[in-house]
Amino acid sequence: MARRIYRVVSACGALGYGFPGQSLREAIKDGVDAIVADAGSMDAGPYYLGAGVSYFDREAVKADYRHMVEAGLVTGSPVIVGSCGMAGADGNLNWMLDVAKEVFSELNLQEAKVAVIHAELDPATVIREYHAGSLTALGAEPALSEAELRESTIVAQMGIHPIMSALNSGAQYIFAGRSCDVALFAADMVRRGIDPGLAYHVGHILECGALACEPGSASDCLVAEVYDDGSALFSAPGQSRLCTPLSIAAHSLYEESHPHLQYYPEGVLNLAQTEYFARDARSAGIRHSRFVRAQKTWPLSVKLEGARWIGKRMVSLIQVDKEDVATLPAALVLGRNAVEPEPVDVGEQELGLLIEATAERQEAAILLARLLTGYLLHYGYSGRKSTAGNLAFPLSPNLISFTREDGVFGALVPAATRDSSFIENYPRIKAEVLRLVADIFPHALAQAQYRIVEASEDSPVVLIRTIDTDLQKLAERHRADVDPIPRSRKAHAFLLTSVLAADAYEWSLYHLLTNERLIKDTLFPIVHYGAQGRSWLRTGEERPRYFEVGTVASDEDIDETLCMIEDAPRSLEEVQGSQRLSQMSLVIRSKNAGVNRLTFDIVFNSAADYEAALRSNLFFKDNIAMILGVSPEQIIGSYYVDPCHAIKVSIERSISCASPEERDVFGAQQQSRLERLRIPLFRPCLAKCSSL
Repeated sequence: MARRIYRVVSACGALGYGFPGQSLREAIKDGVDAIVADAGSMDAGPYYLGAGVSYFDREAVKADYRHMVEAGLVTGSPVIVGSCGMAGADGNLNWMLDVAKEVFSELNLQEAKVAVIHAELDPATVIREYHAGSLTALGAEPALSEAELRESTIVAQMGIHPIMSALNSGAQYIFAGRSCDVALFAADMVRRGIDPGLAYHVGHILECGALACEPGSASDCLVAEVYDDGSALFSAPGQSRLCTPLSIAAHSLYEESHPHLQYYPEGVLNLAQTEYFARDARSAGIRHSRFVRAQKTWPLSVKLEGARWIGKRMVSLIQVDKEDVATLPAALVLGRNAVEPEPVDVGEQELGLLIEATAERQEAAILLARLLTGYLLHYGYSGRKSTAGNLAFPLSPNLISFTREDGVFGALVPAATRDSSFIENYPRIKAEVLRLVADIFPHALAQAQYRIVEASEDSPVVLIRTIDTDLQKLAERHRADVDPIPRSRKAHAFLLTSVLAADAYEWSLYHLLTNERLIKDTLFPIVHYGAQGRSWLRTGEERPRYFEVGTVASDEDIDETLCMIEDAPRSLEEVQGSQRLSQMSLVIRSKNAGVNRLTFDIVFNSAADYEAALRSNLFFKDNIAMILGVSPEQIIGSYYVDPCHAIKVSIERSISCASPEERDVFGAQQQSRLERLRIPLFRPCLAKCSSL
């Protein structure tokens, strides 16, 4: 019988999403070797890196981190947090350290060993590498400019070695700047001799918390157990969530451009031979994942991200009457074209949401608006297909903070969705979200009031946004955009005009740094502290120690054409009808895969539905480009994925994430063209498709 050799818990999808403390307490009852949480991403846009602020509310992050520290005190295991403060630059990292010091003080932590790993780079260093040719583009955008780099805040994304080095030096509490999500989990496993292929794949499944479950949620815990037979098992401490082979395999595709190849600083995770299996009704596992490097030592490389300020931003939200929308052909209208530029078709719906909180204190209004938004975005409900997120946000940051005429503070998040399942279940989802907030953050509802305004084709709301570096010009330009908008003649119509939103930033850098010597000698310094509550005494500094990871790869191991769907000759068999893709699928989701790529995952109900879709010949490169309304040159690849009966399509984004004209910052609501797709069925498939 296989023996368990390692156990790790992922607290949640991102520190600040909120998770039940009881889930973590349940997760550690059987012992745990590490407690880990990813705390950020580039996914929400460049603002958080450029401005050095957190996406998540401080109280929410503090509550989540306190749960983790309390669990660490019980188990004696290391507590690891990466991409601190969202973007992982020094400003973000210091914000998280202040939160941690407050938690340490409240819990009276004494003689705690802390390691802080920095990830920010001096722009001058990056400019030298730019001129030396050491930067490799990771997509079509952004184009490099020396002047823009000089104005940027820049971070490098660390792999496993800095975290391993901190652990080897005895750190109990690790705070890492910008980090590869997977490395946060894989580092300790590789350090303890677990096969890198298994360690990296376990990390990929864990990094979003319970999102890999059924139903999925980033606001809950997930546990992985590693066994000496080379397998790993996943289970959720919450009894309402299941881990199945399908849910684990489907999540293995998440936020990745290729279904089987995932790129990390140390090499490539290859999932082509991975097996997914069930242990029981609530637990599922993996085995045979491989981690490979090139013939020589893998050329260590790290991803660089840079953000720069482009101006102040002013926003207005104006409810208009349905009959007046035709006079605004280029406007972004919640309820009509807020998710995609094309208006909704006949028989379709777009639901716009204005999530607003008001309070006597600004912090209280912001907290409640963020909590409501986060739970609505990630709430997992029965029948959910768009598992990457329920809402599209046109703004980054998505929250607008302002003072009303009566002196009360307001916080407002505009959002929208075309997900028919979410819209159908919205009343129930809204009620459940309010219950969750009341249970986990009762003080948030006690200190602020809320309302959620629903916009639709019959009750549309226009969003106007203007950016300028000069405040006076900004006001003049915005006024010129707002004045022609006809106000709704309905009583109590929604209106918010000429509010200064958060400043606007853009991505200035999203490239690979290939100077191995610079990475090893300069990047990711580790600073050690002895913590006595809030008082931290610096005790030393060290450099990460590097070594080879994984096995030597063949050309086939890193062949990006692997599993690519090709244009097949049309079948001579007679088409016997068609079926909507949404009826044939468990999951149809879109999601950013970096700042300049978008990936679509379709997970089918059954092998028969999957085969029928492949047999239809709709998913080869040129045809899927036409379906998605992009040029064939934007298609990175269209792939078949046998282990989970899925099709993956990855494309170059038309604009970088959170650009000024953005409609869907996270890219999580771009799947409606696929949901509407009808699949032609040929005679041999007709009797097999599970939904017929």
